[in-house]
Amino acid sequence: MSIKLNKRIPFFTPEISSDEIKSLNKTVKNGWISSQGKIIERFEKEFAKFHKIRYALTTSNCTTSLHLSLLSLNIKKDDEVICPNLTFIAPANMIKYTGAKLVLVDVEKDNFCISLKDLKKKITNKTKAIMIVHPFGYPVNINKVKKIVQNRNIKIIEDVAESIGAKVNNKLCGTMGDVSCFSFFANKIITTGEGGMILTNKKKVYEKAKILRDHGMSNKKRYFHKFLGFNYRMTAMQAAIGIVQLKKLKKILERKKLIKNRYISYLKAKTFEIFPKVRNTSSVEWFVTITFKKQKLRNRFIKYMMKNKIECRPMIFPVSFAKHFRDNYNKKNYINSYDISLNSVHLPSSLNLNSKDIRLISACINRWEENIKI
Repeated sequence: MSIKLNKRIPFFTPEISSDEIKSLNKTVKNGWISSQGKIIERFEKEFAKFHKIRYALTTSNCTTSLHLSLLSLNIKKDDEVICPNLTFIAPANMIKYTGAKLVLVDVEKDNFCISLKDLKKKITNKTKAIMIVHPFGYPVNINKVKKIVQNRNIKIIEDVAESIGAKVNNKLCGTMGDVSCFSFFANKIITTGEGGMILTNKKKVYEKAKILRDHGMSNKKRYFHKFLGFNYRMTAMQAAIGIVQLKKLKKILERKKLIKNRYISYLKAKTFEIFPKVRNTSSVEWFVTITFKKQKLRNRFIKYMMKNKIECRPMIFPVSFAKHFRDNYNKKNYINSYDISLNSVHLPSSLNLNSKDIRLISACINRWEENIKI
């Protein structure tokens, strides 16, 4: 039950071309290597312009963006903040860091987005914010969320780490909440290695986030610190790469869509479904994800693929699975989160995958389909 490959196919490798290297070298030669310089401002302005948002603020990563966003919206101890249970743990951890109460909500089975039905149940008079995570390139319909929270003065934070370029009713994700956060980690749609960005149309939120990001230091009086702050800044070297990556975004999204369509064309899916089931949406393709229909096939599949030199990544665990959270949340209340998590896997999704690579990967998976005993 094997396919002979001449090379190992990794799950993901970032694509950095001579264009990014040229931009990076220029910045280094000019002496701007830390968190100062016009290249930082340029990246912020171009990112804001792309999204048609007034303010953009670079950060060291998306996690710190989330932390600054919560603090800039004045989220305090004992405030309730809602977060989907199936997400990378960063949003949940940042909510806890603020001292707020983390309220977890299950997700929809067909699109992995936050469950609107469960969301309605979890909102209370203490709810101050909702962390909307657009998962795996799939956009949450924020308009429906806004209807649920209308007249409640509940803030909406968009986590767009995995979904830059996705849209809801022709509006880009990251432009519909009070503040939004982006990731430029190595495996994200565009990358600066590490790095993040905050977007907002609210001047006070932007100004507070900027001060907190820079050690709480006043913008007007150098080395005078107004708040207990952080060093959450991006380097000029990262921004130099980010500017080039942003220019390539449209082509990157087209290539990612082509990769997924090739998988769909070549795969003979019987024991699994290819995410998402719902069509006719303005999603983008971050990873190619499959979900097995029956329990306990996922880990067997990953081992089989590794034997055939193909690296696949298991789906993240639910937030409530984490040791520091699990005692506070009943697994029975998050059936979809656990079902998706324990039965899903991401296939190799690098931009450098060509048709031949995907044919080989698909042939290996199809062989699994033919021989697996359930």
